[in-house]
Amino acid sequence: MSLLSTPTGRPDRVFSLISLVRAMDGRLEQEAALRWLAPAIRATDESSFSEPQPDRVREVFRVARDLKLLDAEGQAWVAKGELPATRRELATRVHACLRELPAEDPDAVMLRAYAWFALFVERDGCSALLGRSAKEISNDIAEALGEGRASDEDKVFNPTKFSAWKDWMAFLGLGWNDLPGATGFQPEPSRRIIEELSLIAAGRTRIEGHEFVSALAGALPYLDGGPLFEKACATQRVRPPEGQLSRLTSAALRSLHDEEALKLVMEGDAKKGVALFPDRLHELQFFSHVDFARGV
Repeated sequence: MSLLSTPTGRPDRVFSLISLVRAMDGRLEQEAALRWLAPAIRATDESSFSEPQPDRVREVFRVARDLKLLDAEGQAWVAKGELPATRRELATRVHACLRELPAEDPDAVMLRAYAWFALFVERDGCSALLGRSAKEISNDIAEALGEGRASDEDKVFNPTKFSAWKDWMAFLGLGWNDLPGATGFQPEPSRRIIEELSLIAAGRTRIEGHEFVSALAGALPYLDGGPLFEKACATQRVRPPEGQLSRLTSAALRSLHDEEALKLVMEGDAKKGVALFPDRLHELQFFSHVDFARGV
């Protein structure tokens, strides 16, 4: 089972199901779930009802189960621990789950594909994505994952799965899925970085720049220095950025600095600081420390 092989198991539907289980004190009979989430709907002429589609609800449950949120006990669906109360909490739980998956897990492709996007942007820039079709991008990702010769149906990543993948990435705060263009998706990880700041800061209000980059690679392994990013570079025979952060990470950090979600500070010799990807329109090119707001 994979998040991408279940078209109906999109983020909002998963959140609807776990919210219902949570409202029922962590235990929900399957029949009740089907009545709530797959009701028969009367047609506009009031002469007939649409046919319920219980299999779709069961698919959503299987996604929630794979994400270690729910489990089955007899004819009931039960919570596995405290369930997320908000979409934001669910996104953090899902991201943590995906981050810890072994490479052979079918859902590991979710973040591995994002690493491909990060590398593509580094090599060609975000604007180059606008002229590419979903099929072209899907084929390139499948090639990078070692599935270039497989048929579309057999690939773990194809145009059909790309649609579900975009929804999940936008939900996780890793990009925007409502933009014009053939793909409609642009990677932009600043929202995810904000959610991971408490993990990175670990209660501190200031952290040294290189230490911050290392912690960022651990929290978001598909960005600079992370194992998924490094593997993408090796697979595609692209040299990782040397002496500076990538385009994608640099743009995200500048955005967070401008929004005052964090503060990039340069003290002392710039040669000892962390270099950002050059941007002549921005005053910030290096930083030696990162300051966090209290309470992060």
